[in-house]
Amino acid sequence: MIVAVTRSRTVIAALCVVSVLALGACSGDDPEPRFAPPSTSAPTSPSTTAVSGPVEPTMPAAAKGSDAAAAEAFVRFYWEMVNYAQATGDVAGLKALATRCINCDNGIDFITNAYDKGGQIRGGDGTVSRLETHFVKRTDGWWAITECHVALTEQVVDLPGDAHDEHYGGGSSDIRLYLQPIADGWTIRSVATQ
Repeated sequence: MIVAVTRSRTVIAALCVVSVLALGACSGDDPEPRFAPPSTSAPTSPSTTAVSGPVEPTMPAAAKGSDAAAAEAFVRFYWEMVNYAQATGDVAGLKALATRCINCDNGIDFITNAYDKGGQIRGGDGTVSRLETHFVKRTDGWWAITECHVALTEQVVDLPGDAHDEHYGGGSSDIRLYLQPIADGWTIRSVATQ
């Protein structure tokens, strides 16, 4: 769920900085292989250092219940997924969290379009606070309505060529999410600004 409050808030969330790896090339100046002298120490195992970069969030067990605490844990997780999707262009996990949510789909389209054009999204980190949930009875059961405050950092949509970059100032907004319970937790059905 990504809500357009103003054009600068079309996408509410953020980018984790992705590390760029530099690869060195071998020199062709020395055709004869050179070997290091034998070592007296035991061989070392290969490095297990992980490549840094965004890691897709995992839905916490706390988000899989049906009470207010579970709804709020789901909303926090949702914003983590928005941040991840913006950082990577990978929107599959984000798509799975909403059903027939127009603003959610608009946000996903915004991210997809930026990456499809060869761009990337930097900034726009969404931080959620002041969550409050209440429930409403509908013909298809009880839905949760979670209200929260989302603070955003400045964002740049960096498209190939400087002329097409988009800059959005940071800010904050109060958001209302309508959550429908499903078998393994929740799905977002609608999002609105307050």
